[in-house]
Amino acid sequence: MPLALQSYDIAGLSPRAGVEFWHDIVCRSFVPLECQPQQGAFRGAVTRLALDSCSVSTVRSSAQSVSRTRRLISASDETHYLLSLGVSGRGQVVQDGREAIVLPGTFSLYHTSRPYTLRFDRDFEQIIFMLPAEALNSRFGHADHLTATLIDTSNPLTELTRHFLTGLMATTRAMPDMLVSKLTAQAAELVATMLIASGSRSGAPTSHRMAMGLQIRNAIEMRLRDPDLGRKALAEQFRISTRYLDDLFADEGMGVAEYVMKRRLEWARGALSDPSRDRYQIGEIARMSGFVSQAHFSRVFSAAYRCSPRDYRSRREERRDQPF
Repeated sequence: MPLALQSYDIAGLSPRAGVEFWHDIVCRSFVPLECQPQQGAFRGAVTRLALDSCSVSTVRSSAQSVSRTRRLISASDETHYLLSLGVSGRGQVVQDGREAIVLPGTFSLYHTSRPYTLRFDRDFEQIIFMLPAEALNSRFGHADHLTATLIDTSNPLTELTRHFLTGLMATTRAMPDMLVSKLTAQAAELVATMLIASGSRSGAPTSHRMAMGLQIRNAIEMRLRDPDLGRKALAEQFRISTRYLDDLFADEGMGVAEYVMKRRLEWARGALSDPSRDRYQIGEIARMSGFVSQAHFSRVFSAAYRCSPRDYRSRREERRDQPF
């Protein structure tokens, strides 16, 4: 998917029409939400940059309250993480029994599969980075323990992340799909790395356990092409028992072998979506993903994505034309 920029503003509309349009803007840009403006002379504008499966948006608005309710959650299938960066004003993030006050230069994370509330008591501006839950989970593990916690300048990566996201919003030049995909992956990696740096300062699992889990996930990424990669090989590489390895992946809701298969399929899907890899045959993509047999690769890919690898590649242009 190429870079796609959308801009919305309620300026010039009547108060009632402006509020209705604002609700539509917010739901289209993020997920279905309930919005309650806190004053009569309401203003709001969103600029949204679509980046492959992610997006980065600038939100400027008057005081308001925004809620993601259980009713709205039940009507949604996809799950995302949203990372708010304060630019001006202040905002409150409430989720999972915690709350964080987002001021300029600070961040907070929230998840769309559980209720949350965002409160703004004055005019504000924020940059919002939105990514699929699986994109963060595959790099970090589950980040539920970091929702509605403050990520401030004591984290060594807040400044770098702030500059990166601000720079993305200033991007106006067209670029090839391949570069958009790589840029999206870099943004997700940077956010995950910033969260890693915050992990030891929260009520998270112990830093040793978290570090071990991250090292193992990184090893899986490095060895995806290795057909011998599996539960036993990973336990031997890190000199831990298979039982402890299984325990480290308990939060994923799947076993180690399932996780490795999931990442191989996701890598293969990305490769089939990448025009720069069109020179590779399906069998080569299978081997690059760690599959010994093309037939086995085709079976599991078709089961996961409901179409064959060849059809998935050929439908790439159709997916590019889909609205956000």
